[in-house]
Amino acid sequence: MHRLIPLLLMTGMTLLPSPGLAQSGSPNAVCLPPEEPYVPSDDDGFREYADVVSADFERYFRELTEYFACMDGTRFAVFERAREVSKAHQAFWLRANNLGVAEKAAANQPDAVEERRQ
Repeated sequence: MHRLIPLLLMTGMTLLPSPGLAQSGSPNAVCLPPEEPYVPSDDDGFREYADVVSADFERYFRELTEYFACMDGTRFAVFERAREVSKAHQAFWLRANNLGVAEKAAANQPDAVEERRQ
């Protein structure tokens, strides 16, 4: 049983969702970092499971690359969305100025009215 525990732990880690399964490129993506490999601390376990641990390290680095790609895609999508919201914000203030309601719109932001007048 003592030898079975590390094997079960390592096998269970490979059943966890891969970070590559996340929907990267979406502002709502969930990018999960890969589970780190378990390395037995005792020499007997190390000898017995060296091949499994080695494969788990390979899996870790493969999934780490997928995780970074997911994060990059999400960052890009959020940045693009922020750019769209910024344009909507500018259009809001332009319309508020044109309709004469900029002061009302900025009632809780006194500095905003002064900035819009300049």
